[in-house]
Amino acid sequence: MHNRSTLYSRYFTYIKPITKLPIVKNYGSTILSLLVITILIYFAIKPTVETILVLQKKIADADAILQKVTQKANNLSLGKKNYDNLDQKIKDKISAAIPDSINLKSISQTLEQTTKNHEASVSALQIQPFAIETKITDKLGVLAEAKFTFNAEGNYNNLTALLQDLKTSNRLISIDSLSLSKTSDSKSLILSLSGKAFYLK
Repeated sequence: MHNRSTLYSRYFTYIKPITKLPIVKNYGSTILSLLVITILIYFAIKPTVETILVLQKKIADADAILQKVTQKANNLSLGKKNYDNLDQKIKDKISAAIPDSINLKSISQTLEQTTKNHEASVSALQIQPFAIETKITDKLGVLAEAKFTFNAEGNYNNLTALLQDLKTSNRLISIDSLSLSKTSDSKSLILSLSGKAFYLK
């Protein structure tokens, strides 16, 4: 009880005189209303402002992506124009190196002919399984690969020359790994390599 009376006495001593001031009597309710309205407006506008800032950032990111896509499209157009201006012989070489179909026959012919040119013999040729997809006309081709393993038998000089020819063959071939081992009679070597040939699908 004593504490409550002390609280009321403080109210009458400090706060009540303030409420009797002319400025508080005349403008107190207006100031309080403005203060409440300001607080309400702040909390009402804050989410909207945050949303606007997020949207502005997304727009800026979208503009950056659009510029990159536009630049890529311009580069592709320029590349196509340059390709169209190439000599037909160069186009034929490119087409032979990376044909627009899987053409397994060209892979085996390239490996067999290169081996034959260097007096070696093919002891194994295996093309790894892959899905064959029909190329869609008037659609930009996607570079794909056909993996294979290949064994050839011959002497060291012929096998190294064979490797050099494969690197510069008309059919674009990439060698992933290779190894050399002796045959049972030790008169020749066996070249075992894993590689891939490329084509457009």
